[in-house]
Amino acid sequence: MSGEGTAGDQTAEYVPEKVKKAEKKLEENPYDLDAWSILIREAQNQPIDKARKTYERLVAQFPSSGRFWKLYIEAEVNIFTFFSYITFHRILSLYFL
Repeated sequence: MSGEGTAGDQTAEYVPEKVKKAEKKLEENPYDLDAWSILIREAQNQPIDKARKTYERLVAQFPSSGRFWKLYIEAEVNIFTFFSYITFHRILSLYFL
């Protein structure tokens, strides 16, 4: 058996049709900026743990694009800033509340 219909398939994530089409376009032309734009928008709406793979692919494909590096760095920094904010408030609550 090929393993079709297993429990692992039931936990698979939903992938929007537009993302599937963009991935197919990138197979044909890895420099298709319209397809990359779709993937970037999707990545920006995901947690960094899920989006990181897309950003890594993006900067690997366009290593000299400061714009794409900036998007990736901002996504990473946003999560760091959020956790720093939480940590800061925990410290405040321990010592001042």
